[in-house]
Amino acid sequence: MGRLQGLLRQRVRLLGLLAVCSGLGVCVLAAPPVHAQVTPAAGAATGELDRQYDEAFQEMLKQPANLDVLFKFATVASQTGDLEGAISALERMLLVNADLPRVRLELGVLYFRLKSYEVARTYLEGALKSPNVPAEVRARAEQFLAQIASQQKRSRFAGEVFQGFRYQSNANLGPATSTVRLFGQAANLNQQAVGSPDWGSVTTLTLRHFYDLGTQDKATLESNFTGYINRQFTQSQANVSLIDLTTGPRFQVFDGTFEDMTVKPVVALGAIWVNDTSYYASYGGGLEVNTLLSDRLRNVSTAIWRKQDHPDTSYLPTNSLFTGTEYTFNTIFPFQLTPMVGLFASGSAQRYQTEQAPWQSYGLWGFGGGMSFRFPDPVLKTGLPWTISLTGSMQWWHYDAPDVVVDPTEYRTQQDLILNLTVTIPFDERTTLTLTGGRFVRQASISNYAFENNNVMFGISWRF
Repeated sequence: MGRLQGLLRQRVRLLGLLAVCSGLGVCVLAAPPVHAQVTPAAGAATGELDRQYDEAFQEMLKQPANLDVLFKFATVASQTGDLEGAISALERMLLVNADLPRVRLELGVLYFRLKSYEVARTYLEGALKSPNVPAEVRARAEQFLAQIASQQKRSRFAGEVFQGFRYQSNANLGPATSTVRLFGQAANLNQQAVGSPDWGSVTTLTLRHFYDLGTQDKATLESNFTGYINRQFTQSQANVSLIDLTTGPRFQVFDGTFEDMTVKPVVALGAIWVNDTSYYASYGGGLEVNTLLSDRLRNVSTAIWRKQDHPDTSYLPTNSLFTGTEYTFNTIFPFQLTPMVGLFASGSAQRYQTEQAPWQSYGLWGFGGGMSFRFPDPVLKTGLPWTISLTGSMQWWHYDAPDVVVDPTEYRTQQDLILNLTVTIPFDERTTLTLTGGRFVRQASISNYAFENNNVMFGISWRF
C-alpha cells in the first residue's frame, strides 16, 4: 500500500507541475498588456486626460504661435499616445524659434518611439549642436543616439531581466483536502501533498538577437531565449526552472496584398526542471505568421510541435510515462481601440500524445481576452505613462482514457479559469516596477486534480 501511496503522490505532484507548465504556456493567451474593464479611478483619469487634451488643443488653435501653449499640448498629446499630434506641435515650435534644444530632444524621442530612427537621429544631433544645451538634455540625447546606433546594427541584442517575489495561497498546487481517489476508492494523502501557502522568488531572463540578412524582403534571423526560475521559501517541491529557445528567419510575404505580413519558421528547444530534477527536455519546430490587418488591428498566429522526453528520476520514478509529442496552435488579435486603450482576444488548441500511456494523452482548447489602459504618471512625474492590465483566459482539458491507479472508470476532464491584474510603473526608459495579482481555479471531474490558487507578485524589470 505504501508503494501505491507513493505512486498517487507522484500523480498529485505531476498534476501540480502540469498546472505550472500550463500556466506558463497560457501566458501566450494573455500576452499583451491588456485588461477587461477600466477601474473607476482609471476611468476618471481617462476623462481628466481627455479634458486636458481638448483644452490644450483649443488653446493651441487660439494661440498657434505661443510656445508655452504648443509645448503644453505636445506634452498632453504624448501622454495620450497621440505621438503624431505631439510631433506636429513641437515642429511648429521650431518654426517660431529654431534654438530650442529641449524641443529637438523631445522630437527625437517621439520619432524613436515611432521607429523612425533616421529622423530621430537628425533631431537628437541638432539638440547636441545647440550652444545652450542643458546637461540633462545632452545626457538624454546621447543615450537615445546610442540606442539608435544599436538598433541600426546588422547584428543586435536586446533583453530584459526581472526579479520579484510572489505569495501563493496554494504554492504546490495541491488538492484542498487530503481525501483523494485511489483505484476508484477514497484514500488519504499525507499533508505534504495538500495545497499549502508559501512565498517565493521569481527570476526571468529574456534575450533577443536580430541579424539583418540584407535581402529585399527585409529578412532577419531572430532568436529568442527565455529563462525562468522560481524558488519557494518552504515548499521546495514546487520549485520550477525552465529554459526555452526559438530561432528562425523572418521575412515579408504578399507584399502587394498586405501592408505588413511576415512569416517565421522556427526551431524550438526547451527543458524544465522540478525541485532541481529534470522533468523533460524538448525539441521541435513550427511557423509564426504576423499580419497587420488594419491600422489598429494585428494578428499573430503560431503553430508548433515539440517532442518531449521525460526521464525517470528518484523524485519522479514513473516520469517516462509522460514522454510524447505536443502540438500547439495559438492565435491572438491585439486591437488599439484608442491611443490609451488596447484590447485583445486570443484562442488556443493543443494535443499531447504520449507514447505508452493513453491516460496521459489529452486535448486542450481555450480562449482569452482583456484590455489595457495607459494613463499619465500621477506620482513620479517621469513623463512615462503607467499601465493597468486585466487579462482572463479559460481552457478545457479532455484525457483519452481513465487512469487505473486513480479511477479505472472515470475519464479525466478539467476546466481552468485564469485571471490576472497587473500595474506597470516605469521609473525611466529601462526600469519598471510591476505589481500583479492573480487567481487560478481548476475544476476537475476527479477531485485529485482540482485546486484554487491566489497569488500576489511584485518586482523590478530592467531592459537592455
